Amino acid sequence: MQRKTINAKRKTPPEMWLLFCVLSFAFCLAAPLQAAPAREREAAEAEKLYHELGSSMFCKCGGCREKLLDCSMINCQFKETATRFLREECRDAEKTPDQIRAAMIERFGPEIMQVHQDSLLYPVLFATAFITLAVFGGVLWFFATRGRAEPKVESAPKGEDPALEQRILREMEEIE
Repeated sequence: MQRKTINAKRKTPPEMWLLFCVLSFAFCLAAPLQAAPAREREAAEAEKLYHELGSSMFCKCGGCREKLLDCSMINCQFKETATRFLREECRDAEKTPDQIRAAMIERFGPEIMQVHQDSLLYPVLFATAFITLAVFGGVLWFFATRGRAEPKVESAPKGEDPALEQRILREMEEIE
C-alpha cells in the first residue's frame, strides 16, 4: 500500500473565491451603515440632569437608605456602580430623563425610586387625607355645637317666699 503525501497542493474551487470576494465586498459596504456613535450632551447639562435624577433615587446598599448621591457608607459598591451608570446615561443626548429613569429601574430594580411614578399611592394618600379631615371636622363640629344648648332661664318672681323676705328684712334691721 502506498501512502499519499498530505503536502500535495489542493486546488481551491472558483466558487470559494467568488464567495470570499462577495463577503469582503459586503463587509466593506456595511461599515458606513453601522450605528453612528451616540451624541453627547454638554457637560453642564449632563451634570444638571445627573444631579436632578440622582437626587430622586435611593441607594440600595442595604444600610443607609439615603439618596443615591448622598450615600455616606464608606466604599459603597452600589453607589459607585449606580452613579457610574447614571452618569453614562446622562451623557447620552438621545435619551430623555424618563428613558434614563426607566433604564435605571430596569437595571437596578424599582426600589431605587423613592416613590414609584405610576404608583397608586397618591390617590390613596389623598383619599385618606380627605377622610381624616372630614372625620376630624365632624367630631369638632359635634363637640362645639353640643355645648351651645340654650341656657335655661330661671326667672323667679320677686317675693315668692315670704318667710325668706321677712328674715332678710329682720337681718337688715339688726345691722342698722
